[in-house]
Amino acid sequence: MAYDVKVHIDLTKPIGTVGFGVPLILLENAETAVAFTKVSSITEVVTAGFEAASVVYKAAQLMFSQQHAPKHIAVCAVTGSAVDALADEALVGKDWRQLIVVNADDTAASTVTSIAAAVEPLEGKLYFAGLETDDDTTITVSGIRRTVLFYCDATDAAPVPVAAFVGETAGRTAGSFTYKNLILTGIPAQELSDDEIDAIHEKGGITFLAKAGDNVTSEGKLAGGEYIDMLDVEDYIVQQLAYRTQKLLNNTAKVPYDNNGIALLETVAIDVLQGAYNNGMIATNADGAPDFSVTYALREDTSEEDRSNRRYLGGSFHFALAGAIHKVEISGTITA
Repeated sequence: MAYDVKVHIDLTKPIGTVGFGVPLILLENAETAVAFTKVSSITEVVTAGFEAASVVYKAAQLMFSQQHAPKHIAVCAVTGSAVDALADEALVGKDWRQLIVVNADDTAASTVTSIAAAVEPLEGKLYFAGLETDDDTTITVSGIRRTVLFYCDATDAAPVPVAAFVGETAGRTAGSFTYKNLILTGIPAQELSDDEIDAIHEKGGITFLAKAGDNVTSEGKLAGGEYIDMLDVEDYIVQQLAYRTQKLLNNTAKVPYDNNGIALLETVAIDVLQGAYNNGMIATNADGAPDFSVTYALREDTSEEDRSNRRYLGGSFHFALAGAIHKVEISGTITA
């Protein structure tokens, strides 16, 4: 997008939330192309060009059946490969975030590795790869930040089980959840040994298990090992800062290059971070206050060159991630 605003974020990882965006079901190797179309119901999937027996329809149906289903999803079909489609700005420039790729011709299917590589440089996008529990994927996870590997065996009723995972997460309020221990519907819990579960986790994957009477996701990490909600927070704050600062520039006749104009920019950043705190992304400090800070340099601290070029580079912020509790150990004593 042609914003006049650039946001740079450096994630300092602690030793150690955000469902947003429109999910996209992309059919590759289709006989007939279907343009990127947003739909808000399963009947609109048919109207868009996908039959009720199709894999796209069944994936969409699984998304919409989740408790926290998104208001909209998107569907699209290309006659070539998903990798080629992801190199096309006409598709990449659309406002989708979570990608699922399904296939009309398994013999020509793009590999998980190739799709992950195509998504990796795309700002704000995530690829959710569906895998069978016994798949030995050869994807190289080192340095991969934008791919989720979900190991769950397909069934006739749910040929794309990863769609349940996306459907449950994409509609949730930003920052309100973690991806581990999510209850999904419409797909069966996998019957796996501890060694098999550990093997999936060691490959950077997530599976679907029965715990305490509920069927839930086993982990909440990206293929590269980072927690998914950490990347969500990063993407959300970058998106909101860029969008809302651009809106300020659009809707203000003139933002003066003085301390009053700089204060307007600073207020946007404070509002974005306060909203992120309210949504559970940012931690509370020891004093009970939001653990973030915003610093925008005054006019007198900027360079003459930047002022003459109408370029402001003095904004910065810091925040502490709230994170989430994924494991609990409790100690106790018994007195006879």
